[in-house]
Amino acid sequence: MTPDRLAQDLQRSLNELRVERERTQRLLAELDRQNAELDRLRSSVHRESNSRLLAEEALDETRDRLQLAVDAAGLALWDWQLPADQVFLTARWGELIGDIAMDGFWAVDDLLARVHPDDLPTLQSVQTALQHGSTQRAVLQHRVKTADGWIWVETHGMVAEHDHRGKPLRLMGTLADIGERKRMEQDSERARELAEQASRAKSEFLANVSHEVRTPLNALMGLTRMLMDSPLNAEQASWLELMDSSAHALLALLNDILDLSRIEAGKLEVEDVRFNLRRTIEEAVGPYAEQARRKPVGCQLELDPALPHAVRGDPGRLRQVLGNLLSNALKFTPRGGRIVVKAQMLPAQGSQRARLRLQVQDSGVGIAQKHQAGIFDAFTQADASTARRYGGSGLGLAICSRLARLMGGEITLNSELGQGSTFTLLLPLRAAAAEGEAGPMTAPAELSEIAQAGPRYAGLVVLLAEDNAVNELMMRQLLLRLGCTVRVATGGAQAVAQWEQGGIDLVLMDVQMPGMSGLDATQKIREIEARRRLPRTPIVAVTANAMRGDHELCLQAGMDGYTPKPVSPQALMHEIDRALQRAAMHPQGDERRAPAPAPEKPAPRAAAQAESLDLDKLRRRLDGDESTLRQLAQALHDDMGRRLSAMQQALATRDTASAVAHAHGLKGSLGSMTAERGARLAKGLELAARSGEWSLFERALPLMQTEVRQINTRLAGLLTSDEYSGPGVAPPSAGT
Repeated sequence: MTPDRLAQDLQRSLNELRVERERTQRLLAELDRQNAELDRLRSSVHRESNSRLLAEEALDETRDRLQLAVDAAGLALWDWQLPADQVFLTARWGELIGDIAMDGFWAVDDLLARVHPDDLPTLQSVQTALQHGSTQRAVLQHRVKTADGWIWVETHGMVAEHDHRGKPLRLMGTLADIGERKRMEQDSERARELAEQASRAKSEFLANVSHEVRTPLNALMGLTRMLMDSPLNAEQASWLELMDSSAHALLALLNDILDLSRIEAGKLEVEDVRFNLRRTIEEAVGPYAEQARRKPVGCQLELDPALPHAVRGDPGRLRQVLGNLLSNALKFTPRGGRIVVKAQMLPAQGSQRARLRLQVQDSGVGIAQKHQAGIFDAFTQADASTARRYGGSGLGLAICSRLARLMGGEITLNSELGQGSTFTLLLPLRAAAAEGEAGPMTAPAELSEIAQAGPRYAGLVVLLAEDNAVNELMMRQLLLRLGCTVRVATGGAQAVAQWEQGGIDLVLMDVQMPGMSGLDATQKIREIEARRRLPRTPIVAVTANAMRGDHELCLQAGMDGYTPKPVSPQALMHEIDRALQRAAMHPQGDERRAPAPAPEKPAPRAAAQAESLDLDKLRRRLDGDESTLRQLAQALHDDMGRRLSAMQQALATRDTASAVAHAHGLKGSLGSMTAERGARLAKGLELAARSGEWSLFERALPLMQTEVRQINTRLAGLLTSDEYSGPGVAPPSAGT
């Protein structure tokens, strides 16, 4: 072989070797790449494996927690693949019905057979709604039969899967034993029924107490009035005044208890009317300022000049709250102490509207911190010695607190033992649109032209149905004084029997009588009238039943009028007139002429110009006895102040009995002292109170106060300056 040939072969071999080395390098690089990819894939697989493992562990944990929750809640899970005729239920279902506790499938018909027949229609309607997709979720309570009887269960169901057309394919849900919940509901319902029974028993008890107290109280107050109208010496008149005052105090306590009962029963409503705020506060404070002067205790009224003239709210309840707070302050403030009443409006803040802040501060005995928490509870006072030393029932502050809440406000207390007390009333009041002020108030014809007593009932035959001997005596004497002829029946059956004998023009019917009640007797009389086509006999209830709804019951029974005991003569006359008029307007069969009241004789025009008090006439009556005249003047002065205060309070609380009684008493005092014009005004107030004309009563009371001022001006010359300060005029310290 030639050298050239050999060189060529060698070169070729070298080239081939280089190519092979390059290919080897490429293969090694590819191998490295493949190894790297393999490592990457191996790492990814490892990560995915770890993630799947973690997911499975998380799923297991969630499933475990769910199972724990289901077990803790005592739930049975169910799963129904539609339209299969079997439902999968967990082991809890077996436990509930007293069967084998294991997961398994139950036939739908077997499950429905366990449902209480009364609950089955409702369950089937819900089942149908879920199956057809008309509802997606449902909750139902029903009873199922177990080995031990019936139990209440609550079933929740939902549509879990749909096909492509939205038709339900799978229903799932839970079922739980709610027997304990049902027992609690039944216990709660039973407790509510017992509470209602207790409330009814309480109302019946209060009604009975009211009746039992009012019956003897009627006799006491009626006989006292009769004695007061008879000739008396000064000492006897004083005793009767004390009796009358005590009777009215008892009646006020009774009304407080009934008021509190109405509040607790949610039957007391508050008004929303326009009223003069400043004047309302001044009128409420005035009578107590007079009492404070007599004790003596300083009394000061501080009214913020920014108080609005007119607001909307309940002026009567505001007076009642303020009156109770002032009465409380007077009771616990010793002689020489001081009471301050402050009133201002707090501006609106955010969502809270403007409020009246009314404070009553006293320098009295104060209240220990440990007793303050329960001071607004009913029948509660600071300690046991309070009632013994100061008296009172412990109702005043409880009523104040409840009335404040009814009006959307609150009352708070700040007090220290021996340092006095401050009660603060916060009350939301809305400003009222300004209106033109009314001109001078004039007395209506009903007040200014009251006829003198005349033979208006002469010959009227009255059947008095009354089983209480004292009340019978009092009522009979009253009717005889009115000119009536009186027949007496001591029970309902006897009243019907006497009425059937004929010749009766009017029946005064007690309600609670032995045997046949007054309501039953009235219904019996009305039935006989209708059956025999007899003319209607007017019947007026005269009863101690003075609870809410008693008036309506009497009218529903067929009565024509109603007057509660204690009976006011003027109120009774008013009801008799109304009953006679009503019977004449609604006769049954042939109309019978009822004795019409005699026409009222107008008061002569000169009376309007007459003096408020005829001292010359009074002196003639007393044969010129100036000493007795001064005693009577002082007594009249005190009586007018006390009764005006009581009537103001009665107006604030809409206390008909108190208003009528005090107006009647004032009429008697003024009439005996030759104050005829004042006596006529008092009689008009009595009429207005008895007929429930509170707006008329409120307009007429200032006229009475003005008349009292004039009477006191006439009396001033008989009394020393130290003894006299006219009632009805707020003292300077009261801000008037």
